[in-house]
Amino acid sequence: MALESWKWLVQLTESGSFTRASEELQISQQTLSSRLAALERGLGCRLVVRTTPLALTRAGEVFLEYARKADSERTAMLRQLGDVAGGGSGVLKVGISNMRGQVLMPHVMTQFHRSLPGVSVRLLEGTNEELVRMTERGEVDLAVALFDSAHPGVTVRRIFREEVVCAVHPKLLAQTWDLPSDTACSLALARGLKGLRDLPFLLESIDDISGRIARIELRHAQIKAKGLVESNNMMTLLELCASAVGCVFCPTNLLDATEPMTGELLRVRLSDAARYDIGVGMPSDAGAWTPAQVFEDVLGALYGD
Repeated sequence: MALESWKWLVQLTESGSFTRASEELQISQQTLSSRLAALERGLGCRLVVRTTPLALTRAGEVFLEYARKADSERTAMLRQLGDVAGGGSGVLKVGISNMRGQVLMPHVMTQFHRSLPGVSVRLLEGTNEELVRMTERGEVDLAVALFDSAHPGVTVRRIFREEVVCAVHPKLLAQTWDLPSDTACSLALARGLKGLRDLPFLLESIDDISGRIARIELRHAQIKAKGLVESNNMMTLLELCASAVGCVFCPTNLLDATEPMTGELLRVRLSDAARYDIGVGMPSDAGAWTPAQVFEDVLGALYGD
């Protein structure tokens, strides 16, 4: 009874449908269905009720528990064999936000693959809240995120401090206030966020750090937290800001990384609450694995304070 079939059942259960599971496993639905049927024949019982959404039989629930344990043991064995053989092998699952991935990953991945060319990396992108939950549930080997409180079953190492500012194009300031650009910029810096109340805002989702900070800062400045545009894609918001459509709350490291597009933007600093620590979180019960440790070390060496 091939362990691969056990792993496929785990993926099928987590995906909730044959369509999504086959996409994740990169096999055809027919192959997945045939393999499941063969597994059921070998066990002499039905494991899955082929409904929408998919459901497990009682026997399937029992089998899934053992399948997950077997998959975990198989992964641990392959990782240990890779460490013993030197250089490592396997797939490192890294949780990271889309924005932070664009800023950090080009440099981190270059150095990481020089050290461990046999290890591939799977980036799982999401909001900060999603990344924290993935780490708590052990769905990633590590996550680069804001862990702002105690998280059960997660070990966190601080890497660097990040700061969100309110970025605005001088052209928008000049048009709104009918002032020369230099004068408008000086006035905006002197007034701070409260001085921008007449300008339109571009807001990220409240589930992400910048979106949450934006709403807190706007509330403290007694500005109604309603965005002209709301999006989960920070790059889209930056494009709009660079086109003088509105103000955007954005981390300074992303502004630095996109300078050809955002170099003209004025940065209005916010309160101390807009500065926070980004760390690497790992499931506490995960055994030591060279690729995860190397990735963390590379990230710390390149971007650690």
